[in-house]
Amino acid sequence: MLPILHQISGSLLVVTGLIVLPLPLPFGLIMLVIGLALLAPYIPAVQRFVKFLRGKWPKFDHQLRHHHHRFPPVVKSTIDKTHPAAPAE
Repeated sequence: MLPILHQISGSLLVVTGLIVLPLPLPFGLIMLVIGLALLAPYIPAVQRFVKFLRGKWPKFDHQLRHHHHRFPPVVKSTIDKTHPAAPAE
């Protein structure tokens, strides 16, 4: 039940974030990040996209690794799976 809820809410956040993205406040970007974080554990295409973003922006990757210990186990495993140096599954 929880994975389905994560996928539905993540999808809604990504779509809403894309719609709100052009507004001057960064709510769209925040919604996109949260939506991708909810979808990444379940969808391999999202994992590859997050891996690409982490490789492209090293500061983003550094912040994820720096705060790794503060996240719940599902997010920790996603961070480990999407590390740019991790082997592809």
